[in-house]
Amino acid sequence: MFLAIKEMLHEKLRYSLIVVLIFLVSYLLIILTGLATGLANLNKAAINEWDASSIVLNSDSEGRLQQSFLSQDEVASLPNNGTRISQYSTLVKSENGLKENAQLVALDSKSFIFKKLKITSGSKNIRNNAGVVSDKFKSDGFKIGDYLLVANSSLRIKITGFTPRATLSALPVVYISPDTIQSLNKGVTNAVVFKNTLNNSKIPKGTNQLSIGSFINKLPGYSAQQLTFNFMIGFLYIIILIVISIFLYILTVQKLPNLGVLKAQGVSTQYLVLSTLFQSFIMSVIGVIIAIILGEITAITLPSEVPIVIDKSNIIVTGIGIIIMSLLGALIPIRQIAKVDPYKIIGG
Repeated sequence: MFLAIKEMLHEKLRYSLIVVLIFLVSYLLIILTGLATGLANLNKAAINEWDASSIVLNSDSEGRLQQSFLSQDEVASLPNNGTRISQYSTLVKSENGLKENAQLVALDSKSFIFKKLKITSGSKNIRNNAGVVSDKFKSDGFKIGDYLLVANSSLRIKITGFTPRATLSALPVVYISPDTIQSLNKGVTNAVVFKNTLNNSKIPKGTNQLSIGSFINKLPGYSAQQLTFNFMIGFLYIIILIVISIFLYILTVQKLPNLGVLKAQGVSTQYLVLSTLFQSFIMSVIGVIIAIILGEITAITLPSEVPIVIDKSNIIVTGIGIIIMSLLGALIPIRQIAKVDPYKIIGG
């Protein structure tokens, strides 16, 4: 591809402008993808840590944990290997004035969910009004031994440990015992979580079993949020396709006389087409690499309040997608190359 590289070095400004455009759109794509992943994790991180397969809720709850209330008979009719979940959204504050909106999640200390919880510091103890809380409390200034004062109640929860990746519906989770939450929700069970999928015959009337994936999609605002980001990301891919097509088309039209001379000298159409594709590939790779580097720097320098997650899988998928769009964008000017008639171009 000597001809392609030689031409790019000769027309540095023109090709540099295309690289800059690809870089800018690629950078925006990486940031949007990182934000979409980060916001998704804020909504479902705690659920992912449960390592469960299914959840049983009230059939009238429409898959929403807050709207689900299971009776004692319904809970008793389910297999006893599940984890009973009681949830309560509230504002908590420390004795020195720190405040945090939180999701109180009550579960048994012998349940499979609690056993899988990881502890970054402190101990895993939820007995006697104690609680294991999300790492976000730690970053916000809360310490082990602090008491969380629950709004509109006399309940005080002592922080005994911090656990990572514990957010639900964008709020940090406080894991407590069923006895602790009793005074807040009168011991209501919102759902029962299972490590495996139950046979339909084991699901009592009035309840509904959802896969964890379906349950996540029904979290308030989750699907709409992801759909919005996916639309914007898809639109940016189309922009890359259009930008590459327009610029390469203009460049191709400008160099048609040169292409006619090359064809007259015996250079094949296939070689010229491959040369154009190679140029598109090189420009997209350079633009993507610069965008990835700047994207990583941006993710590091942004404050922790911005939920951006740039992981390898997203970078690989985004990078490949941009390169594919760039190559597709080169197909339109390729038609011009194929139609070049050296006899007419030279003026014979």
